[in-house]
Amino acid sequence: MTAALMCVHAHPDDEAIATGGVLARAADEGLRTAVVTATGGERGEIVGEGMDADEIRPRLAEVRRDELAAALDILGAGAPRFLGYRDSGMIGAEGNDDPGSFWRAPFDEAVGRLVAEIRAFRPDVLVTYDAFGGYGHPDHLQTHRVGIVAAEACAVRGLYPEAGEPWRVRKLYLNTVPRSFVALANAELPRLGFPSPFGEETDVDLLPFGTPDEEVTATVDVRPWLARKWAAVRAHTSQIGPDSFFLNIPPELHEAAFGQEWFVRQRSTVETPPVEDDLFAGLR
Repeated sequence: MTAALMCVHAHPDDEAIATGGVLARAADEGLRTAVVTATGGERGEIVGEGMDADEIRPRLAEVRRDELAAALDILGAGAPRFLGYRDSGMIGAEGNDDPGSFWRAPFDEAVGRLVAEIRAFRPDVLVTYDAFGGYGHPDHLQTHRVGIVAAEACAVRGLYPEAGEPWRVRKLYLNTVPRSFVALANAELPRLGFPSPFGEETDVDLLPFGTPDEEVTATVDVRPWLARKWAAVRAHTSQIGPDSFFLNIPPELHEAAFGQEWFVRQRSTVETPPVEDDLFAGLR
């Protein structure tokens, strides 16, 4: 069976922003790729140019599903795969209390749903978020927790027997951003007249976002696939408004922000170098 990559994300558009490059690269190399999305993104903003928010809001999940399908087609990552939960909204939002939200999902149930997706697709490499979920969104935190447990549980025959035959994920990664990049964004964007999405702190030791640089074990150069990644981001039309960070990032920072993707190797069953530039190192 051809080697495979599965990325587990919280909302439609996360897959393109965080892992669009590695997905496009793997697809171009003839590897199988898939994305599992935990929620429909129902509580996302509606900022697309010319969009009527009142008209779209009741069907936003459908709109975002179509946008995700378009983005995955650009990246060569197959059809959307959903865990079937509702978007929980940002921390402190009323959606956090929605019993159908991912944040409130019964943990065992959520793990079982992801185990079923893993066993059906049988990836060699699985990617989910770091422990802070990138930026602390409840659905990202839950994706990390569910993803870590499901990556181990999928190999145990006695767990979730209804979810298919066991499968061992050979390499598990946490998608992240190094603190040095967060500090760079916080310093350079305001200097160039743009707000930073990470805040104002430039001391890497005080940053609430990101991973210490020395803990980042894989930095993947995705500049050859940057046009594809960017097209996939743009496919999420409802989430990209004229004031979006993605449309207004200065050209001199564009490659630094989107031309590489960072990961922490959580575990591997194959021998790998301490620092990697390829998620499939040791598997080729």
